[in-house]
Amino acid sequence: MTKITAERKTNIPLLLMMFVIIMFGLVILYSVSGPAGYAKSVHDSAYYLKRQIIWTVVGIISAIVISFLPVNLFKHPVIFMSAYFVSLGLAIAVKLFGTELNGARRWIMIGTYELQPSEICKIGLIVALAGYREYIVKLRAKGGLKASSGKRQAWNHAFFDFILPVGGCLLVDILILFEPHFSCFLIIGFVIFICTLNSGTGIRAWFLGGLTLLLVGIIFASAYIAVNPNFRRNFAHVYQRLNIFAATSGDEDVEVTEDETRQVTNAHNALGSGGMWGRGIGSSRAKYNYVSEAQNDYIFSIYVEETGFVGGAILIFIYAIMFALFVQVILRTNTVFSRMLATGCSSLIMIQVILNLAVELQVVPSTGVTLPFVSYGGTAQLFLLVAYGLILSVSRSGTAPDPKKGSVTT
Repeated sequence: MTKITAERKTNIPLLLMMFVIIMFGLVILYSVSGPAGYAKSVHDSAYYLKRQIIWTVVGIISAIVISFLPVNLFKHPVIFMSAYFVSLGLAIAVKLFGTELNGARRWIMIGTYELQPSEICKIGLIVALAGYREYIVKLRAKGGLKASSGKRQAWNHAFFDFILPVGGCLLVDILILFEPHFSCFLIIGFVIFICTLNSGTGIRAWFLGGLTLLLVGIIFASAYIAVNPNFRRNFAHVYQRLNIFAATSGDEDVEVTEDETRQVTNAHNALGSGGMWGRGIGSSRAKYNYVSEAQNDYIFSIYVEETGFVGGAILIFIYAIMFALFVQVILRTNTVFSRMLATGCSSLIMIQVILNLAVELQVVPSTGVTLPFVSYGGTAQLFLLVAYGLILSVSRSGTAPDPKKGSVTT
């Protein structure tokens, strides 16, 4: 009796969904960014669309190439260790040598393009965390990392399963926080939490490791505040956004100017003015500088102004289908590495979707998070597609075959 395993195939629904959201996003971007593009570069209303297409094509090619690579390639120690140290190096380099724009040092200029290294760090930390966890699990299965007593073993688990990997990722995350880039800090923090939650790490390791990192964090935060009494200046934009959120939510005691609340107020008005069916594609009024940089953070509000509640619901439904396909891949993974890699990349995409929509619906303060595959942003588009390619790779070579189709016995 011979068991023949079926050939691994590309996850066609997941691949098609990638093209659906990309095409949907490009149409929305062109409709929303026309006036800003016309004012930006020699009266070219397609300015932002053309630049986005370049990054999108590179991203699609990257995603497809990655999807055909065996997922086991990425868990090799050289790969996942390199992913971590590249992320750490980029976080340090952008702080030392990056280009400062609007009071933040987050970019490295390559010609006329602005490369945002934090987008690379997001992917690098996911690969590093998943690879490290797989390595530790295999090491323990071979009888390694044993302690002489139960108490020491508990701390052994806490250190190698939680403190070392999570602490290493938080080191990079904190460097990103001080660019300052608070929204990216939040996203990476959420992704690290979700990946670790789905890694199989024991409750005791979570408790001991979490308590240790919390105490270390309090000590270092206290020392930083003591040395830098004016630390609030580094995060003035965060406090300002909190005040704007409070003011636009009805708190009359907050002192903010009308100009400071204009962006949020106009975006919210645009969102509500679309009604059921919207004003029509290309017919937004708010995009004519009532909402500045409409192609970025508040693109959903302008989109809903043009397409109404129905258009907004359709886009959210597309994201919901994408999420369901991601979950399907995660549930079928056959190794710790594949599970954590798919979990990390999926949560990276969906957390940004949730944060952007929550901001535009005025559920949370403005975070500066763009809407994946829709908002303008070359580096973000490229590396979100790299993340999508990694999920496709997991679905192709890192999941158990469908029991109905996966094998044939002869």
